[in-house]
Amino acid sequence: MAASRRTFLALGLAGLGSGATACGTAPADPVPAPPPATASPAAASSAAPRPLVVGAPARVLTRDPARAWDSETFRVSRQVLEPLLGVDPNTGAPTLKLAEHTLSADALTHTLTLEEGLRFADGTRCDAAAVVANVERWAAIEDGGAVPSPFVAAFGGRPGDPDTAFVAVEAVDEVTVRLRLSRPLRHLPAALGSPEFGVSSPASWPAADADGAFPAGTGAYRFADAVEAAAVVEGLRVPGETTVLTPNPAHRRDLPDLPVAAVSAWGRASTRLRELRRGHADVIDVVAPGQLRPLVEAGTQVLPRDPFSVLYLGFNVDHPLMSSLYLRQAVAFAVDRPRLARSDVFLQGTAIADGLVPPALGVGVEDAPRYEINPERAGRLLEQAGYEGEPLELMHPAGVAWPCLPEPERVAAMVAEDLGVVGIHVRPVPVPPDQDYLRAVVERGSRALHLRGRDGLYRDAHAFLEPFARSGRAETRYLNPRVVEDVDAAASELDDERRRELHRRAHRALLLDLPALPLVHPISALATGPRVGSYPSSPQLDEPFDRIDLRI
Repeated sequence: MAASRRTFLALGLAGLGSGATACGTAPADPVPAPPPATASPAAASSAAPRPLVVGAPARVLTRDPARAWDSETFRVSRQVLEPLLGVDPNTGAPTLKLAEHTLSADALTHTLTLEEGLRFADGTRCDAAAVVANVERWAAIEDGGAVPSPFVAAFGGRPGDPDTAFVAVEAVDEVTVRLRLSRPLRHLPAALGSPEFGVSSPASWPAADADGAFPAGTGAYRFADAVEAAAVVEGLRVPGETTVLTPNPAHRRDLPDLPVAAVSAWGRASTRLRELRRGHADVIDVVAPGQLRPLVEAGTQVLPRDPFSVLYLGFNVDHPLMSSLYLRQAVAFAVDRPRLARSDVFLQGTAIADGLVPPALGVGVEDAPRYEINPERAGRLLEQAGYEGEPLELMHPAGVAWPCLPEPERVAAMVAEDLGVVGIHVRPVPVPPDQDYLRAVVERGSRALHLRGRDGLYRDAHAFLEPFARSGRAETRYLNPRVVEDVDAAASELDDERRRELHRRAHRALLLDLPALPLVHPISALATGPRVGSYPSSPQLDEPFDRIDLRI
């Protein structure tokens, strides 16, 4: 999405009003960002290009996207590890990336033909044997931990499981990979374009626990080694944990002017804004609504992303109280979702979520329950649940932000306030930024509720419904075999309308069973500094740094 999206800056500025507050402590009088430093021609010819600096709202949790769930890990891994298939930036449809894709007439064999001459950043060949090794590695990752296996999500199970559609993967020749299934999987090409399935060099895997540049991919960048990263961070002198990426010399395209990239974790919105104004950052993500006016007045480019995520309140159905559907329904009727959507926590255009799937995917359920604010009904349900004021833990991240959750502490406070109105006693449990939030949620058996968002990694309802249907493995402890059956049946259904109906049926059951309460479909936005001419913003957060128009 190029700079023409500057029209977004009309985004309700007239309606923001002087009473809008920023996330953090942005000063009332904006200070325009200074122009980039200039150098003499002789110095410019010998000096390395100034690094691209991205101010991220949270830290990178892991370098292995197959074990990741967070947008910051995927932001970085997308620059280093490429999936077999890509994502069309306009339609979100799967496209050629490392391989061409063909499907057999019976839809049971996926053939992937790699580009000739592909090499990983460590110099080893990216051939069919390497791809087969990657698929086997994805399949071997244990499921049931804090982060469910993406292989299980895509194929329905690990090799040998009764529900899996996976039969075999084989290298036909040096550039041809064949995936054989026992039943069709309509979502599989799109899923193979998600960052979870970034292909890496098998030779780089032994360095997983070492202080090296693991893993090596085919992307425009590679992870800097410890010495390279230290030199870049020392030169930048920016706050926060920083992940450094350097251009990949083995990349198949000639990218001679690609700068080093540094992604710094600045959890506070005020820190991100300050570093942008100082000229220390070229891009900052998760712009708070109260920051729009000073950014606009300073002539800053602000780019939105079309909504393609859902923020929800998750329930632990193993909890002795939350196991009661009456109590979960009471919470649903108590939370004032319209107040959340129109609050200054979210950008204008954020919509109330009546479902767990973005409306753009077309599987909304008209006859599903609508949990509109109703304190009286919530009170009656509390009586039916036998709730007597016991404290319920509400977990939320602290000191970080996500594109779908810009100010977690404020959202948690609003939810707790709403629940307090009907007599539900909430005990907030903030998770500090140095912890893996999802792991902390899953490992705390006493939790009752938690805030979380889900981003669409690919444009298929399966990407949203499958994780909720199988969330009994970890996050919510919810499992309804009928929902799993419908999701799996939809995955294999070749008729489009029948497939949509199966997705709607699974979606309806999820909204009735309430393992999670959908809150809003958030809009997120990023801002760029004067060196950035255009930035490839994406609803799916697929934003390759090599496509940034950067004035070096």
